[in-house]
Amino acid sequence: MKVKNCPCHSGKAYVACCKPFHNGENPSNALLLMRSRFSAFALCIPDYIIHTTHPGSPEYSNDRTKWKRSISSFSQETNFEGLEIIDFQERGNVAVVTFIAHILQKKRDESFTEKSFFEKIRGKWYYRSGQLLKGSAPNLMTIGQMRLLPLAYYGNPILRKVADTVPEITDAVRKLVGDMIETMDACDGIGLAAPQVHHSIQLFVMRAPIENVKGLGVVKVFINPKVSEPSVEKWTVSEGCLSIPAIHADVARPSEITIEYTNLDGKHVKERCSDWEARIIQHENDHLNGVLFIDYLSEEKRGELEPLLKSMDKRIHDGTEL
Repeated sequence: MKVKNCPCHSGKAYVACCKPFHNGENPSNALLLMRSRFSAFALCIPDYIIHTTHPGSPEYSNDRTKWKRSISSFSQETNFEGLEIIDFQERGNVAVVTFIAHILQKKRDESFTEKSFFEKIRGKWYYRSGQLLKGSAPNLMTIGQMRLLPLAYYGNPILRKVADTVPEITDAVRKLVGDMIETMDACDGIGLAAPQVHHSIQLFVMRAPIENVKGLGVVKVFINPKVSEPSVEKWTVSEGCLSIPAIHADVARPSEITIEYTNLDGKHVKERCSDWEARIIQHENDHLNGVLFIDYLSEEKRGELEPLLKSMDKRIHDGTEL
């Protein structure tokens, strides 16, 4: 079957719009990639979706057969009725595209709005993640300047350095904090340290879960933190990391700790923290000392994860399988 009009609803012919990308040409910006991915879903081209998905994306899977089957199933069960681009912003190696996808499944309207995040690796754009709401939700669009930052992934030397002390709280530090908060939220994170966004300084942000409530608390900013007085009692729970995507493992940490730090207003704070706050603080503070959560694993468990870690490192830094 020949496709005349491009399924990305650009108004152009498919052969002059998305087909060159599906045949191997690299989109020059994230908006073109977003459109070509939409049309690839519509035309059931799962290989294109797989090859343009960032290896750090939560959607990335090492099981290509299962992933391909899932994409094909979605495409075959869906009628792609229309695409509205609400907003597009690009800054350096990161970009945001907000769009409304009008789709039908089993004759039911399943339209959704997505704020998609893209990252450029070695000159090529990849889809990383997205925030999604059902129906039309133009309020998802980015207001003002896009502040998303590129992440440093496992294998990047900055993640193994001891970060430098922040000598003073400048406008540049305040801007970095704002950018880090937007990046953390965009990636559905609950904590983010400066080395994870290529800044080797003693700074991290956190938005801890609220006990017994489905949601997260207010953002807290920690500058030049010092952790002390860990409790004897420990709590073991599964941890993940935005810099080591798609990998989780149980980590035992003290249930309570004391932390001293400077907040963004320059005030010295000393607190006793427990539960999720204590865990996130310890995880993010480790980043400031070149320590990753996988360093706490047993030799046996680390050995089990090693093939996945090596594969991810190659995908991101060497281009293998991208």
